[in-house]
This record gives sequence, structure tokens and C-alpha cells, in this order.
Amino acid sequence: MTLYRQLVLIIIVLLAAGFIGTVAISTNNLRHFLGEQLETHAQDTATSLGLSLSPHMQSNDLPIMNSMIDAIFDRGYYRSINVARVNGEVLVERNNPLQTKDVPDWFIRHVDFRVPTAEAIIMSAWKQAGTIQVTSHPGHAYRQLWENTVDTFWLFLLSALAAMLLALLFIRFLLTPLRRVEMQAEAICERSYPIQKKIPRTRELRRVVEAMNRLATKINNIFSEQSSLTERLREQAFKDPVTGLGNRRYFNRQLQNLVESPEESARGAVMLLELHNLDEINNKSGYQVGDETLHRTGELIMSRLGDHQNYHAARISGAGFGIIVTDVDKGEADTLAADLSTDILQLSAENLVVSEDIANLGVAMWKPGDTVSSLLSEVDIALRSAQSQGENTWYRYEPPASEQAPIQGAGQWHEFLDQVIASGNVALFTQPVYRLTGDERELLHKEVLLRVPEKQPGEFMSAGLFMPFAERIGLASAIDQLAVTRVLDHLVSESATSTVYAVNLTSTSLHEPDFAEWLCGKLSDYPKAKGRLVFELPEYGLMRDLRSSRHLIERLSALGFECGIDHVGRGFNSFGYLRSIKAHYLKIDGSYTRDINGESDNQFFIQALTDTAHSVDIRIIAQAVESEAELNTIKTLNVDGIQGYLFGKPEPV
Repeated sequence: MTLYRQLVLIIIVLLAAGFIGTVAISTNNLRHFLGEQLETHAQDTATSLGLSLSPHMQSNDLPIMNSMIDAIFDRGYYRSINVARVNGEVLVERNNPLQTKDVPDWFIRHVDFRVPTAEAIIMSAWKQAGTIQVTSHPGHAYRQLWENTVDTFWLFLLSALAAMLLALLFIRFLLTPLRRVEMQAEAICERSYPIQKKIPRTRELRRVVEAMNRLATKINNIFSEQSSLTERLREQAFKDPVTGLGNRRYFNRQLQNLVESPEESARGAVMLLELHNLDEINNKSGYQVGDETLHRTGELIMSRLGDHQNYHAARISGAGFGIIVTDVDKGEADTLAADLSTDILQLSAENLVVSEDIANLGVAMWKPGDTVSSLLSEVDIALRSAQSQGENTWYRYEPPASEQAPIQGAGQWHEFLDQVIASGNVALFTQPVYRLTGDERELLHKEVLLRVPEKQPGEFMSAGLFMPFAERIGLASAIDQLAVTRVLDHLVSESATSTVYAVNLTSTSLHEPDFAEWLCGKLSDYPKAKGRLVFELPEYGLMRDLRSSRHLIERLSALGFECGIDHVGRGFNSFGYLRSIKAHYLKIDGSYTRDINGESDNQFFIQALTDTAHSVDIRIIAQAVESEAELNTIKTLNVDGIQGYLFGKPEPV
């Protein structure tokens, strides 16, 4: 029961007790008072009649005596008047039954008036001739007592109602700060830290509100400090301080993770851009100008890459820059290389270089099966080829014909994906994610991985190959709908188990209102899916529009479906967004967990990220764990879950 209801109940009980006591005491006091009046009234009448009847008793004039008694008795104030001689002979007897109008019988039964009989002596000369007995009628007293009780009841009831109304309003006003405190506490649990500006005047409540404000501020500061520390650790380990881009370690780890994770992206371009004459710039103009040249080059690269959805840029040597752009074909890579070569000429217009020979750029394409070392070798060959062709040129490495993958144009991909959507010809694979509890592990969920059957029986095309094209040609949401529908149907057929499945949503779907409406409507039709289906959203897609992403997560959470954020840490995003995005878990990008047993910086980063996430009740899952050495290291970092080939490869549902 709420405090408000308890106080209301106490007030009602107190008012009821006060009402009963007041009515009872008032009625009882008035009853005693009226009883004394009736006794006095009877005695006065008996005495007066005794004196008046004495001469008539002596002459034995009964008619006069009857007339005198009738004159008094007919007024109705007496219940009985009796006159008797000394020997007991009754001369006059008058009785009036106990009948009272407008007074309930139950009231008369419960309120007893003990009206005594008054007696006086009738004299004849000096002798006693008889006696007279008078009993007052209590009817008027009952009526007066009843009216007083009714008036007292209504007066007290109205007063009690008015007092109760005022008390309730006062209690509601008094408890308003407590309701604000309750809302503030709930907001803190929801990773929001509001401050109550209106401080109550009541001392105890004021102290509670001030304490809650201090708590909210403290928790907010702790989260800010932890997230800032996590970002600083990541930047120290993976960010170049001059350009603001990633460093060589960042570049190598991102490239390794992408090449070894065909589920995420199965193709793309790797570029090397090398500035010329940087030493000469430093010697002639100073290191400050040299740093400004590097910084400006980084800005030009980021400005050009901003049109692409998933990319990585880093300074990998003194004058060298590495660029990774996923999900582009040769034509798009060539266009990007040509644009970057043109953009770099801006350095000359800004007088930051000492020669017109500014930079060269090499390009290599990766495909499934490539290795990091082979890619770096190919892109280095391309860079040297560009340098041999002249100033400010670019070159793309072309592998032997036997190594080239079949080329499919946008039209072919569109036709192929249209057929997939129309036929629903997709296969569901899953990979387990386990909770770490000491040496034991418990299944958290199974991540759903989409596949498309190829022409060869038993061969499947991973989502890393076809989903980038689907996003580019506007079919990603349709494929997401197909995947969600297939998983929901599978949950219906698998109702005997309680396995939880995680479905990945593309960044395109996150920001399409039509898809959000469809998804929420679809989930409403599957009430049994609640608690058995979670959704994973890519961090880079989330950051494109935090508002729409937050809205979708809130709607899914309201329906009972958890949401996680995938590939956390891939970009240099501030972790402050975790305060507003009510995610339930984070999956750390595989670039941080691969070979983590030999990477102390990665260990510090994951530990700091875990502490930051746990401070706002978000779980942490480590991806791409593929060796016992990596597992043993990750166990020491307080993560909540683990996923990787060490625990299970993707298997068909």
C-alpha cells in the first residue's frame, strides 16, 4: 500500500473514531441534562398541585380536582398523574402512553431515559389527606435529543469531510516532492540523471531531495569520468594525436578483423596515401607547419570519406595514411581514389607544401580468402606503381585473371536480391553466445546469421557479400523484414524450448519510420516471442541518427524486447551516448578481442568499457574469441558474455 493510501486510511480511522466519540459524548451529556430537567419538572408540578388540591381534598370536591389535573395533564408534558387518599384509594388517575413522533423506535430503544416519579403530600387542615404522584413525559426529551444527535451528526460529517479534503490536499502537496524523488530514482535507473530544482520547505523532505540531487550528480559525474577515461585509453592506444585519425595499430587491427570476419563485410578497398617532401617541409617551415600539413590531409580524407557508411582512416607512418572502405566495388574505389588525389591538391593552394609533387595513392581490393599480409603487399605494389607514373597519381592493383572474383554489376545484384525477397529463399544460421560464470558457461542467446543458398548444393553466400549491395540499392529493410518473419515463424515451431535469438538490423532499417511501424506491428502479433527475441543494432548506424535509434529502442523495450549494440568501439565515438540509448548489452568489436592476450592496451580498454557499461546496468559481450589464450585473458576483464569460433561456428537452424 502506498504511503498516500496509508495516511488517508489513518485519517479516515481517526475521523471515524472522533465522530463516534463526539456523537456519543454529546448525546449522553444531553440525556443526563434532559433527565434532570424532567425530574425537576415533575417535582415542581407535584408540589404545586399538592398545594392547589389541598382545599378541594378537604371538601371532597372531585370535579374541581379532575378539572385542575386535566388542565395540566392535557398539555402533554406528563406521562402520568395520580391522586390517592392516605388509605390508598385512587381518586384521580391520568396516563399518557409513550408515543413520540419523528423519532425512530431504534433510537428510543437504545437511549433509555430513567424518568423518576415525583411525589407530594395533599393536606387537609393539619392532617395528611392524600398524595399526588407526577411523572414527566420523556417524548419531548427524546425528540430534542434526536434532533440534537442528527444536527451533531451532519455538522460533524460536513466538518470531517471538509477537514479530510483539506488534509488530502495537504498530504498530496506534502508528498509531491516524494513523487518527484521516486521519478528521479526511476530516471537514474534508466541512465538519466535529472536534478530537482524545486526544493521543498519541509526540512525532512528538503534533506531527502538534496540527497537525491547529490546522488544524481555524483552518478552522472562517475559515468562521465569513466566514459572519458575509456575514451582516453582508446585514443592513447589507437589514435594519432596529430591528425585525429587512427594510428597504425588501429589500421592493422581493423583490417585484420574485417578480413577474418566475412559475416560483417566480405569485400572492400584498401588504400595507401603517401605525402612527399614532409622532411623538407619540417626543415624549411618548421614542425608546426609539418603537423598542420598532416592534420589538413587527415581533414581532407575524412571529408571525402563522409559519403561512405563504413570506413576507417589512419596515419600509419610519418607521411603515410591508410584507408579502408568496406562494401565498394572497383568502380567506386577508382572514383574515390581519383577524388582523393584531387582533394590533396588543396594543400598546394593553402601553401602547406613545398612542391607540386604532393602525394601518390595506391589501391587494392580484398575478397573472401585474402589475408592481411597479401593485401598490404598488393596495396604497397599499387602505391609504388602510382609513384612511378608521375606526380599526384593513383593506381589500383590488378591481380592475375585467375585470382579475380566474378564481377556482378548493380543491375545483376538488384535482380538477384529481388528474387531472394520474392521467394524468401534464405537460410538461417546461428552462432551461440554464452554467459561467463566462473568455469561454467550458460547460453545467453543465439545470434542469427542470414545466408542465401548458392547454385552449388550445400554452398551458402554470407550476409557480408549481399547485404552491402542490399543497403545500397534500398532493399536492406525488405531483407530485414524477411529475416524477422522467418525467425518469428521458427519461434512458433520451436515453442517447446526457451532459446533466445538475436536478429541483426541494418543501419538503413534503424532510421526508416515505415520499418519501425512494421516491426512493432509484427511483434505485437507474436506475444509468445517476448523474451525470446532480441535485436542488435550496429554502432556506426546508431550514431547516424541517435534520436530515431533511441525511439526505436524505446518502442521495442516497451513491447518487451531487448536491444544490443554491435561492433562497439569500431569508430572513435564518444560513449556518452550510452546515457540516452537504453541498450541492454554491448558487443565489443572483434578488432579489440583478437589476440587480446598479447595486447595490454586492448585489455585496459575493454576493462574500462566494461566498468563504464556496468555503471549504467549494461552487459558486455566479447566477440571473435577463437583461442584459449584469448578466453583466459577475457575472463579477467569482468565481461558478461562471450562469442566466437572457440565456442561454436555458425550452424544452420
